[in-house]
Amino acid sequence: MSASASPVPTPFLRRWWRRLYWLRRDWANLKRLDWWGPSVFAGFGGIGDELLATCFIRELCSRIGHPVTTLARYPELFLRNPDVGRLLPANPEIIATATTWGTDLRRPQEWQSDITDDRQSPPQRHILAEAALAGGLHGHIQLRPWLHLSAEELAAGRIANGPQIAIHSTGGAARYFFLNKEWGVANFQQVVDALAGRFQIIQLGSASDALLRGTIDRRGACTLRGSAAVLAASEFFIGQVGLLMHLARSVETRAVIVFGGREFPDQSGYPCNENLFSKPPCAPCWRKSKCDYGHVCMTQITPADVLAAVERLHPRVGQPIETDTVDL
Repeated sequence: MSASASPVPTPFLRRWWRRLYWLRRDWANLKRLDWWGPSVFAGFGGIGDELLATCFIRELCSRIGHPVTTLARYPELFLRNPDVGRLLPANPEIIATATTWGTDLRRPQEWQSDITDDRQSPPQRHILAEAALAGGLHGHIQLRPWLHLSAEELAAGRIANGPQIAIHSTGGAARYFFLNKEWGVANFQQVVDALAGRFQIIQLGSASDALLRGTIDRRGACTLRGSAAVLAASEFFIGQVGLLMHLARSVETRAVIVFGGREFPDQSGYPCNENLFSKPPCAPCWRKSKCDYGHVCMTQITPADVLAAVERLHPRVGQPIETDTVDL
């Protein structure tokens, strides 16, 4: 070898040169991440999934003794949350940095997978307990999400000048739409017709949702936090499985929820609510939109059943809400 030839770097040196290159590329993101402690990737799935991550964040915070760095796509869900420290965007660059440098990035909602294009793997326990295990938590877990509103937000959520309830009739505008969660707009209209004389009913949801006659229309007019404020100011909520069911629980508002049979309340619901479900032989199927039985689990639930659930729930409005727990 001539004196002017460069030495061939060893594999060890090549790895370190590569590390130095990555460090230069990733330094800005590394400074934002909690390099020496756990962070939480909450930006997984839909908006409801991200809200559910607040359960995991609270439990993790209680174990490590300080607020948790959180990566999110919907940061408004985490505002004013004392369990959240730094709030970062859940973008590919930050995820790549965390992966490259081996930071303790928890992914609490990656427990679920698709068995087929239309069927999800059924959880073995409540989905919040599954998420806790997926993120490495054990022990006593409170099974509920958390959202924190200011006094001004709470006041703005009071829209009616009398007894106020909130309703949501369809998840048609959701990022992940599952037909098997749908009870039907016509059924919700019958419920509104029966309750309109007793309550002022606020309709939440997307601007593309069908308008329910006899409601105060707030479709498409509320932010996520605005919808939460309306729910917090309401005596109770009527709807089906989805984001607003979890949002109501996060602000301590009871609900009447039409589950049907796709999933059961002990898998994804809350015992403080009136949860209406049916048990045909095919349930719970955890299918998204296909059904070989004419959606019998939903058709078995009638508007009269929902109205009866309202009568059972209404006397409990204003009472302390019990929180379901589990030991993992």
